[in-house]
Amino acid sequence: MERLLIILAVLIGVAAGVSVIAMRARSQRPPLRMDHDVDEADEPLVLGRIGAPASPIDRSAEILDARVVEREISEPLRRLEQRRQAGGSPPDPARPDPGAEGGR
Repeated sequence: MERLLIILAVLIGVAAGVSVIAMRARSQRPPLRMDHDVDEADEPLVLGRIGAPASPIDRSAEILDARVVEREISEPLRRLEQRRQAGGSPPDPARPDPGAEGGR
């Protein structure tokens, strides 16, 4: 019985060795390629038209001064706060503000 187990273990070892040798021989063959496969040499054909992405930043735009923008926003808010403190109703957005410059 013990001899049978030893013979079986040797046969399993031989079968494992044969399968490892067969897999190794298969991996050394060049890969099979079809005519339409792309190689490293074809990289300019595939990626040539992509180029650098366009920048989302408009570098030709005018640079705004933060103090001017803040003043333009804070003046209407200050007038609205003064009206609320005086007991007036908030202005109707459909009618222009008579105190604003240029009818805005």
